[in-house]
Amino acid sequence: MHLQKLDAIRGLAACYVVVYHIITPIQAVPPLIKDVFFSFGQEAVILFFLLSGFVIAYSVYKKQNITFKDYFIKRFRRIYFPFIISIILSILIFAVQNNLSKEFKLNEFLGNLFMLQDFGSVKPGTWFHPFLKNYPLWSLSYEWWFYMLFFPCYKLLPKQPVRIYFILGLSALALINYMIIPNQVALWLSYFIIWWSGVEAASIWMSQKKYTWKNMTPIIFSLFFMTALITIPVLNTEKLQFGYYPFVCLRHFATATIAVSIGLLWYKNKLKYFDNLFGVFTLIAPISYGIYIFHYPILEQLNLQPIIPNIFINYIIKLLLILGLSYWVEIKLQPLVNKWIK
Repeated sequence: MHLQKLDAIRGLAACYVVVYHIITPIQAVPPLIKDVFFSFGQEAVILFFLLSGFVIAYSVYKKQNITFKDYFIKRFRRIYFPFIISIILSILIFAVQNNLSKEFKLNEFLGNLFMLQDFGSVKPGTWFHPFLKNYPLWSLSYEWWFYMLFFPCYKLLPKQPVRIYFILGLSALALINYMIIPNQVALWLSYFIIWWSGVEAASIWMSQKKYTWKNMTPIIFSLFFMTALITIPVLNTEKLQFGYYPFVCLRHFATATIAVSIGLLWYKNKLKYFDNLFGVFTLIAPISYGIYIFHYPILEQLNLQPIIPNIFINYIIKLLLILGLSYWVEIKLQPLVNKWIK
């Protein structure tokens, strides 16, 4: 297993989310094309969760003596620095377009700073909306609290293969709690099993250097169990909507189950044609986080139409802005922040 292949998936997921947000508002694109190929932006986020769990476990495995302080600092500067830049970006865009006073909400701003935001319009029981409607920020709160949960769980729980069942129990109880009393904490905990599946996949690789149906069964079973569990409210809902609870949660857990299963099948077939299909996306991976959190304000909220009426040129300029800002923040500035915050 080469981490480059995981980078390719990360780059692919980031590009898909951007294309998804480009295609969705374009009326000239037939609805059938949108529905079949460009309706799965949230599924791409689930791939981010799986990959994130893998990468965190991989990095900690190489530094067994890492303290929580060191771990916290690394996670804090990695997630918060680009996140703060995205906050500033949104404020600037809204201020220049004279919409800031109308849209700015102090409680929403503080809720996002403390990583308490979620995509509240599609799930009940959430606390704060993403800041200034930068909707991709919903997933950052999940990532942050997964980071915080990881360290004690990794250090205190029994090792493989039984460890994942403790996380499964936690997530299953949280999901049941959410079905009864929708609340934000239960949402984070219920999704933790998806992220933790990446942790277990990394642990399997580092300890056994190969994947088999046997050593991957606990992961696939756990994800399938959660998929089956969320099916209960789906079956008891009279009017299902593709992008709303409970069906959106079914999509998430089913995506994780299918992605891991397909990944294992492909691995058993020596990842044939993987590099030919997706290898190019490794170039995007180093700036994928920046692309993910910067693209929406620039694509959807920055109005260049009055000065650049040509929609094609409009999108080209916006894409260049996204890539340029992502490169500047992640490649040029992030290393400086890493040296400053230790």
